[in-house]
Amino acid sequence: MSIEEILRGSYERTLKALVMGTSPASLARARERAFVKGLATAFEERFAGEEFRVFSAYGRGKRADFGGEQLLFDIEVCRVAAASSAGRKRESFYIVSEALWQVEIDLSQDWRRVVFAMNRLRCGSAANKLVIAAAPGSEEDSFLKTLAGTGAGCGGATYLATIPHPRDWEDDEEGLKIWQFAEGEWQGVM
Repeated sequence: MSIEEILRGSYERTLKALVMGTSPASLARARERAFVKGLATAFEERFAGEEFRVFSAYGRGKRADFGGEQLLFDIEVCRVAAASSAGRKRESFYIVSEALWQVEIDLSQDWRRVVFAMNRLRCGSAANKLVIAAAPGSEEDSFLKTLAGTGAGCGGATYLATIPHPRDWEDDEEGLKIWQFAEGEWQGVM
């Protein structure tokens, strides 16, 4: 399953989900939360097995082994390994042996916050990095050029995806778009 399939599937499932809010702002927050949960679930389906863990704010079941449900990013997919303490009374524990995906999500429609999210990804060691932002509409070309500098230093495979702001999901004309940073620019994946 490719990143395009993971993103498209989780976005389309979220559009169909029954999400409620008491105001337009609370509805948008609930939709964003549903999207993050759905994306984490899609990564869990893709990376099933004892050697993988998907960390997110909405995850469950990792606190005992890792001290929390979320590590450093909105979503992080890691390979894990068992280890044991060196004392006389050996205790088993898990370590993160490899970061596979680091995902930051910012649907604020503020390009500065997307730059901040990209900066966080630059500090990570995962082979694959993804930032998801609200679609910039008619400013797409300027948005991509603005983010080109941050994409350059991320290392590994770096992706940018945009979706409409959650308040606009009823009139979803733009849909999901994905780019990968290569050869000094964002190149369309789909």
